[in-house]
Amino acid sequence: MTDAKSSLGEILKDIRNRNRWTLAEVSSMTGLAVSTLSKVENNQMQLTYDRLIQLAQGLKVDIVELFGTAIASGDTQNLLGRRTYNRTGDGRAIITQNYDYLYLCTEISKKSMVPIFAVVRARTLEDFGPLIRHGGEEFFYVLDGELELHTEIYAPLRLKKGESAYFDATMGHAYLSVGEEPAQIICVCSTPETELVSTLESTQTIKHRD
Repeated sequence: MTDAKSSLGEILKDIRNRNRWTLAEVSSMTGLAVSTLSKVENNQMQLTYDRLIQLAQGLKVDIVELFGTAIASGDTQNLLGRRTYNRTGDGRAIITQNYDYLYLCTEISKKSMVPIFAVVRARTLEDFGPLIRHGGEEFFYVLDGELELHTEIYAPLRLKKGESAYFDATMGHAYLSVGEEPAQIICVCSTPETELVSTLESTQTIKHRD
């Protein structure tokens, strides 16, 4: 049994053991390599948002279950008056080579929106690697610093503190910091559970930073 403080690796291993799935079976279900899943379970790798969605949908679980949140029985979509909040520093931290993510309000399952605080680490497309994509739409607001939004359709867009953008997240995209300090953003992703994640053309290299 996992709890809200469990790591992604512990949660994944718990889900897999409860269902008596092998790593190979989870790989077949999710499209993630066995080596990737093994590294996640051993806390040697973290996953980007699009990969977390891919994992959740392959396992047929709500993404918040990967953050250690128990799903209530019944149709939670019909629950009214839901509310949660975060104090400073609360949330589920996910660290990758390109972003430091802090997923917010993870206690609520089956959300229509996924709010994330992020620090943008990558500074060039070469550092970033392949553009990422996932279902739904995405909004971000620059809290501090300056960044460039790169997409596969539009010219790069440079945005400063107080500026924002909204775009189709199935379009390949990347955030790059261009100021002296890494840009900080609040990002809201809409990824309906009824939609399948767009086919991922490639994976970016993930590294774990303690």
